[in-house]
Amino acid sequence: MCQLLYCCWDDGLVFKLVLLILMLCPLTINSSFQYLTFVQQWPRGYCTVNPSRCQRIPLPTVFTIHGLWPGNFTKILQICTTTSYTQLQNFQDWNNRNLRWPDLAKPLPTMQNFQEPRFQSFWKHEWKKHGTCSENMYPEATYFSRTIQLSNIFPGSNPTVSSVNSTIYRAISNHVPDLMCVTPPHQTPALVEIGICFTATMTTIIDCPSQFLRTGSCGIGTINFPA
Repeated sequence: MCQLLYCCWDDGLVFKLVLLILMLCPLTINSSFQYLTFVQQWPRGYCTVNPSRCQRIPLPTVFTIHGLWPGNFTKILQICTTTSYTQLQNFQDWNNRNLRWPDLAKPLPTMQNFQEPRFQSFWKHEWKKHGTCSENMYPEATYFSRTIQLSNIFPGSNPTVSSVNSTIYRAISNHVPDLMCVTPPHQTPALVEIGICFTATMTTIIDCPSQFLRTGSCGIGTINFPA
């Protein structure tokens, strides 16, 4: 909640001074987001560069969700409110989310232990770090459900940076995506993530802002699309 400070001058004239205290005014922070980046990760790429962290068996063979990241055109937004994450209590709800948004760094839980915090820590992290920055438009349940509804994009195998960009560029109506690669020592850059940018209402694909593109991490030549 925002606080109002009332100040009175000696002549009796009362001035109302509204103080926008960011830590106490989450809606003020939230309203600054202008677009959303839908980030998908390629599981084989993730596991190629993070073999010790890759615990999911069997490994998904399609792009999975990393997150939905609100931002604006001047700065990256993170941890905008203190709204806590709500643990899923129903296994079917957990499984439905896990199908598209798995935590590759954790093994599959059972129906008996899926409520353990470690099996929802990835979603908690994404909500606290990113979801809270669009909370005024997308409360927690809506944030997760709308993210899962967004379409996946699948580029071809063993492409160049240019061909990946071109494939996604055409698939998302001629808009610029955001690629992220990691280069293991003495190896070709491996594709790990693809970001597709949307308007704040999630109705229109837009160019990802050039000032925040991670595509430079993929170099300018061939990249590895681990199969």
